[in-house]
Amino acid sequence: MTVPIPDLGSSPAPAPQTPTQIEQIRLSIADQAWRQVLLQYPAALRPPVAFGGYITDAAEVSVMSQCYSEHGVPIANGYPAGAKKGDPPTSVGADASDEQEAIGAWLCNAEHPYRPTPPPTPQQLEYLYDYLTEFLVPCYEANGITEPPAPSRADFVAKWPHQNWYPADGAGMDGDKAAAITKACPLPK
Repeated sequence: MTVPIPDLGSSPAPAPQTPTQIEQIRLSIADQAWRQVLLQYPAALRPPVAFGGYITDAAEVSVMSQCYSEHGVPIANGYPAGAKKGDPPTSVGADASDEQEAIGAWLCNAEHPYRPTPPPTPQQLEYLYDYLTEFLVPCYEANGITEPPAPSRADFVAKWPHQNWYPADGAGMDGDKAAAITKACPLPK
């Protein structure tokens, strides 16, 4: 079951980013990911990494699967809601369980990241809040998914990304129902 999408107007454009700003974001993301490795393996040594360019959705499975395999990292394939047995994966991730695998996973993600997205502007967050509260939550609830109350719009924007609220789509449900809800209640683009 779907509900009408309210007319929220056009999504506000992201803040323009220079190539230097984009590169700073990419390096910051790699540094943050390395800090996560160090939390689990404090003695890990960060290997040098050669940036291999940004990957796309179309290339993710092949590029990342190859890189993970080359570095001995177990692969965790991702499938969309409602996928049937035998469907090809639509995403791939690392399933690292020791230090070497964690370093290999970090290396692959640092070599082949997605193009970084600049932080959302307050206007983008306000638009997102309106989409979530005026369409997505009512759509989920029309499909039997109960959502906790949303924070105020001002708190959602001011505390992003630590607002402690985002609608959950009931992902633990049966595949066909999950696929139907994903289709009826699309996430914002």
